[in-house]
Amino acid sequence: MHEVIFVHSPLPALQDAALAIFQTLGLDVFEERESSNYPPENRYFIAHAANASLKVCCSDDDRVPHPYWVILGPRVLDGSSQVSIPADISILAEALAASGLEIFVPSKGWSKIDWNGSGDAYGRLAG
Repeated sequence: MHEVIFVHSPLPALQDAALAIFQTLGLDVFEERESSNYPPENRYFIAHAANASLKVCCSDDDRVPHPYWVILGPRVLDGSSQVSIPADISILAEALAASGLEIFVPSKGWSKIDWNGSGDAYGRLAG
């Protein structure tokens, strides 16, 4: 399980956006990590839910106007919170959109060069 949501947040700093996303979901166990795999800032934030992990990083994809990615991944065994988050990507997107974020869930194959930009919008983008 590694699914991506594109997020547009009114908060311009990665750290502030990540904290807002984690707070929206009630996640209180998180950390900042450095990695050259997450340009352009070479860092990301990860929260550990009881049933999954949630990474927030800056987007390096100029095909969409969303500055952040939220990556839903498998549970990390150590250091997990007691809080569970929606494991269904559309329910997770709805929960984030309910907090005022603009959410876009790309269609399968979004990481390919010939991706057509399709997907589902939540929040202000949907209306």
